[in-house]
Amino acid sequence: MSTILRTRDVGVPGAVFLRLGFALVVALMLAIYVVIVTRTTFLGADFACFRAATILLAHGGNPYDLAQMWRMENALYNHPGTPHYALDRYYNPPLFNAALVPLAGLPLAQGFAIYSVFVVACAALGVWLLVRALGWTTQRVMAVALVLVSPAFFVTLWNGQQSTLLLCALGGALYALRQGRPGLAGALMALTWVKPHLLIPVALAAPLLLADRRSAVRWSLGLGAATALGVALTLVTTGAGSIALWISGLVHYTGYVDIVQSFMPSLPGTGLIFVPRPWNRLLSGGLIALGLGLMALCLLRGHRRARTRQARSDSGWDDRLWIELSMLVATWLLFTPYAHVNDDVLLVFPLAVVWSQSSHLGAAAVLLCRSALWAMIALPLTFLLPWPLSLLGLVPPVLVFLSVFYVWTEPGRAPVCPTTPTRPSHRAPVHDRDVETFIT
Repeated sequence: MSTILRTRDVGVPGAVFLRLGFALVVALMLAIYVVIVTRTTFLGADFACFRAATILLAHGGNPYDLAQMWRMENALYNHPGTPHYALDRYYNPPLFNAALVPLAGLPLAQGFAIYSVFVVACAALGVWLLVRALGWTTQRVMAVALVLVSPAFFVTLWNGQQSTLLLCALGGALYALRQGRPGLAGALMALTWVKPHLLIPVALAAPLLLADRRSAVRWSLGLGAATALGVALTLVTTGAGSIALWISGLVHYTGYVDIVQSFMPSLPGTGLIFVPRPWNRLLSGGLIALGLGLMALCLLRGHRRARTRQARSDSGWDDRLWIELSMLVATWLLFTPYAHVNDDVLLVFPLAVVWSQSSHLGAAAVLLCRSALWAMIALPLTFLLPWPLSLLGLVPPVLVFLSVFYVWTEPGRAPVCPTTPTRPSHRAPVHDRDVETFIT
């Protein structure tokens, strides 16, 4: 098996210089992170928003009301002699507030420090479970390290976002599915309700890709039961009214998202921000419809594959499932109307899937995949630059999507795992994969 920074003899000129160049890019990004942190007047701005919303809700207020929220944030953070806090809005579910109550009771710096440890742990665990699910027996530590130095992870940690929680839920769900536990996989995906616009569409569609109806039903039951449990806990902790207020806040946010956001790394999000009204909404609507159409096509092909395997009583593990799931994730993240740069950390799943198929790809596809990896490391922070340079932040999700799309359209390139599972549905032992590097 190749390593990430060493490759087999693939005839690439200047391989040593390319590896050195990648290492220099990583070093440059780390230096940029240090500069950003040292010049930031208010670290953990999003965590501060979550904390204010938690305190407001605990005192009977409505964190989805902008006036109440801004009064609470102003009272908590904007004092004479302290760094200025830019007032923010809150759109996460009320149960997330209930989980943050212990941290909200601490001073901001202490709460943010503990929360940051949680963010790092979710990232490391999520990537580790993800590559285990894909069959990697080596290079797991290197995969975790690459994610921890990526700009998407840095922005998550810098602002105190929850994107790595979604990554951990996704990695756990994929690993549970690989171990023949689709019910647990669906239950873990219920955690993604914390940011429902990102992975919930994938969680709802995934059962259509499973090779037997029992597994599909178990996934759906796991997702539904965990969601029902979350609703019940919300009713107990914050009341039924908080759910209605949350949904209302999400609906109203669609009316002015293009005003309050300066960059979103998705095609519809970019159209919303940079194209004048009303054409921005027409363009974004068309792009969303295109993305949904691609996802529907993926589901149709995947459902046919699953039914064919079921008719043949084929219980072996089929890597096409990973390709189809990664196609759903990459497509939705590129065509979702609302995403942040920190949410690009979820692209590690489709990129890792293509990486796992690298020994079966042509030279052009391998070059595309390598370019996607380089872009994931070098370009996400360009959203901080003025327009049109900020549009470079769209390159990583576009390249990841194109890489997965290439693999998805070449079904003959994806081998079926030859091992026989110990469970009749989806269990298959973790096996070595001939992983090619995308760096050189």
